[in-house]
Amino acid sequence: MGKVPAIVDGRFKLFERYPADLFKRAKIQSVLDWHHSNLRQGAVTYVVNTVLPPALGLPLNPQAAAEGEKVLFSSLSKIESFWLKGSGLFLLGGNQPSIADLSLLSELMKLEVCR
Repeated sequence: MGKVPAIVDGRFKLFERYPADLFKRAKIQSVLDWHHSNLRQGAVTYVVNTVLPPALGLPLNPQAAAEGEKVLFSSLSKIESFWLKGSGLFLLGGNQPSIADLSLLSELMKLEVCR
């Protein structure tokens, strides 16, 4: 991988680095798990049923797009009301972004194709 391993245990080598603080590490894992079953589900469903069909010459599916939009807006609301409910600027409550912040940001930037 061209990286210095963060954890080495026998033959097992982990290249990604998470915070040493167990609370922060658990919160990052929680955000990433939530992201895949909420924000990503809504974003993908919406994009696949609004942007891609015309580009591929396929018919739109307004019902699926509406469902994706519903999940997407609910997810965006949860980010503001739950995940960013703290004194810091980022998901872990601090002033420094984590891998969880970058993952959510990446998902949100993909929605720029819908504009």
